[in-house]
Amino acid sequence: MYKIKKIFGSEQGDEFFELELPDGDRKTVNIWDYSTLYSYPHLYEDLILEQLECKVYLVLEEFLCSIKDIKQWRILDIACGSGLMGKFLKTHSAISVELLVGIDILPIAITALHRDNPHIYDQTYIVGQYEQDDLTKGQFNCLIVSGGANHLEFFDYESYLDVLQKSGYLIFNLTNNQKDRRRIEILQWLNSHLTCRGNIIYEHRKLMNGSIVKHEAFIYQK
Repeated sequence: MYKIKKIFGSEQGDEFFELELPDGDRKTVNIWDYSTLYSYPHLYEDLILEQLECKVYLVLEEFLCSIKDIKQWRILDIACGSGLMGKFLKTHSAISVELLVGIDILPIAITALHRDNPHIYDQTYIVGQYEQDDLTKGQFNCLIVSGGANHLEFFDYESYLDVLQKSGYLIFNLTNNQKDRRRIEILQWLNSHLTCRGNIIYEHRKLMNGSIVKHEAFIYQK
């Protein structure tokens, strides 16, 4: 079994940890090296939840719980990774999830999802390997993005919003850097297409050096 021996770094993206493998070999891994993170069973979960105490899944789930006009959720989990958002919703939440579909651009992420969190999602897709009708038939009343919203292009948002039912919700988080150009552009675009129903600044997770980074979570409605 692998071991996370030490972690270091003081800025998101510029963080590393030392991974000790069963044969005693050690490698230094960047926190955004998803090919490596998803190669080992539950490594991403161990790092993000256990070591860095990420709160995004709890915060986005609390947003869902605050919405009273939907009793049965049909959720598209965008940039689902190895399925931690879906796992949290299915195992720690009181909401009723009628349908849960995951989509990610990385095939290795979907492979890791099925390995680490089997039977959580009703269906999964790899970006570019599905027809739009495959998502349309999901009749989703919620799109949730627990970490990838900053990396989506506007045509991605348009495509996903096309499969969101009228009055459905988009729930996501962004870094809390108010001057970040990408953040400003995303919020401006969303404000011109949807209605913001709420936002909250929260302690997202620990950085590798133990300090806390804050993010902001949002609810928008179509």
